[in-house]
Amino acid sequence: MKYIPNVLSFSRIILSIVLFYLNPVKLPFIFIYIICGITDVLDGFIARKINAISEFGAKLDSVADILIISVILFKFIPILKLNFYMMIWIVVIALIKVSCIIMIFIRFKQFGMIHTYLNKLTGLLIFVYPILNYFIPCKFYMYLVFIVATATSIEEILICSTITSLYLDKKSYFK
Repeated sequence: MKYIPNVLSFSRIILSIVLFYLNPVKLPFIFIYIICGITDVLDGFIARKINAISEFGAKLDSVADILIISVILFKFIPILKLNFYMMIWIVVIALIKVSCIIMIFIRFKQFGMIHTYLNKLTGLLIFVYPILNYFIPCKFYMYLVFIVATATSIEEILICSTITSLYLDKKSYFK
């Protein structure tokens, strides 16, 4: 029973790899993508409910999150036909996120990503985008995702640069 959250996170990793080989504007992609989103919500929820929270589970969840976001970026950037400035914007957000991971590794000698409310909101917005885009392409929504992801990255770098002990479930810079 205690392994269920880790199995869900690991299944998200496997399904993310499957998504890499599917066409992002076809129904099989959307179906598997929705399953990935469900496993993302359930792994943490179940871990808290059955008291199976672990460092390994948090790291596995972070790896699964990085992989699914990478697949989404890889599959959708060519479709979106982003201009140069938006590409730079994505690169800056990614660099900040990578900087946080490196900072945590250097300061605390372990891999980790902070799980804030803004990170969860960004994840939700990114999760909804391919589903929304399947039915109605919407450039405005993409800008909303970029703005929230930027705020998330700024909050995360503030947290990573000011924390004195590693606590991956810090909900906000202000808490």
